[in-house]
Amino acid sequence: MTQILPSIFGADILNLQREINFLEGAGTEILHVDLMDGNFVNNIAFGPNQIKAMKEASTMTFDVHMMLDNPAKHLDDIIATGAEMISVHYESTPHVHSIIQRIKKAGCKAGIVINPGTPETVLEYLLDDVDYILVMTINPGQPGQSFIQKSLEKIANVKKLIGERTIRIEVDGGVNEEIAKTCKEAGADLIVVGGALFNDSPAESYAALKEAIK
Repeated sequence: MTQILPSIFGADILNLQREINFLEGAGTEILHVDLMDGNFVNNIAFGPNQIKAMKEASTMTFDVHMMLDNPAKHLDDIIATGAEMISVHYESTPHVHSIIQRIKKAGCKAGIVINPGTPETVLEYLLDDVDYILVMTINPGQPGQSFIQKSLEKIANVKKLIGERTIRIEVDGGVNEEIAKTCKEAGADLIVVGGALFNDSPAESYAALKEAIK
């Protein structure tokens, strides 16, 4: 089943508890949480303490997207937040396989993330170790960018690489109702949405997004 994953980075930062309550009331199962260090990407957001506080105030599954240099150094702190899903960028470390093993050993779902400029072929030797693959459909760390149309081809190619494995495909960046539908058709299972959901009419937008991926 394809799911919409709201990105809490797009929510009202001054009213996060209200936003969490809204998402839970709307039936959200998985919340996407960005961790950004100002180095790997320009923005800074949601360190381990903030993620832990949100987790304690929520019943949703947390999907933490690590956008930072030297992820190995910070991984134990992220595991300690209680997040059930943790993904790391292929581009952020030469030891990505080791980090994936640590995530799995902690009992979490492990994800690998690839940027728009990274070919999907780098995933070949990780396919038997990951639970999900996050395909960035914009360049990471800067909201407001347009969806990169070439990403649809990459999603389809990743689907072929996965074959019969039970690996889910996640997409993140520039997604609206129409794009959510095309991403599902290309093979995406988990669709991260920020700006197209957290707007002046979030309830209506959320309903429309869910309808688009039926």
